[in-house]
Formats: sequence, C-alpha cells, structure tokens
Amino acid sequence: MSKAFTSEETPEAPVLGRPVTRAARGQERPMTPGGYKALVAEQQQLASSRPQVKEPEARAQLDHRLALLQATLESVRVVELPLADGTVRFGSVVTLSWEDGKTQVIRLVGPDEADGKDGRINVESPLARTLLEHHEGEEVEVVRPRGVSTATLVSVR
Repeated sequence: MSKAFTSEETPEAPVLGRPVTRAARGQERPMTPGGYKALVAEQQQLASSRPQVKEPEARAQLDHRLALLQATLESVRVVELPLADGTVRFGSVVTLSWEDGKTQVIRLVGPDEADGKDGRINVESPLARTLLEHHEGEEVEVVRPRGVSTATLVSVR
C-alpha cells in the first residue's frame, strides 16, 4: 500500500474538545448572573496560570478553553433573576414532587451553564419548557422517554 494513503508520517492532532464558535451577529444566549461570574472567574484564573504552563499539549488545551470562554462570554446576555412570585421563569429554582414519590430540585439556566448533575437544566430543554409559566402548587404532565409523568410544583423561588 502506498504511504499516500496512510497517516504514518503525520501524527494525529490532539482532540481538544468542542470547536470554538461564536454566536451569529445579534444572537445571544441567556445566562444567570452567577453563571456569568463563574465563567469570568475561570477565565481570569486560567489566564493568570498560562505563563506557568510549558508543555505544548497542555498549553494548547488551556488556550482552547480560554478561546471557548471568550466566545461564550461574548455571546451571552445576563438575565436578572426573577422575583420570587411562585411562577416558573428563567433562573427559577423549582422543587418537583413526582407521582412516584421522588423529589427533584432543579434550576432553569442558560445552555452554557446547564449541568444535570448539579440540577441546573437548560431553559430550552423539554422539561424546562413544560414548566415555564406554571405556578407553585400546580400539577404538570411531563413527557419523558418512558412515558408521561405527573409532577407537582412544590416550590418555585
């Protein structure tokens, strides 16, 4: 086989993560004030540690993360948290009681700060879209992968 069809001579570039993309002109993604502060703090910490990073691969990963943070910060719109009036909105912390007796606490946040393990769900997710504008004490039907479930909004703050 000809070497023209193999990659023996060219080492593969390391995969650094998702590509750096900036939002289209005029497009913004929502973010809570806390999420914005956390990203700015991470950016500052990484930028200050950059001079100490000497290894090329580690430097490339750090630069990639810094570029991602910059692109994200340029395209977010900080949304002030809602008043605690019992209505589910962006930034609300919602306690749900499911029909099977389980309780779940979630916070509706922007896509760049969502983390299901910490209970922060993307405001654009199916569950969040179902809950939006509902009120504390209401029951809602939620379409889930295993069927429709009912949840009661125990508290909204």
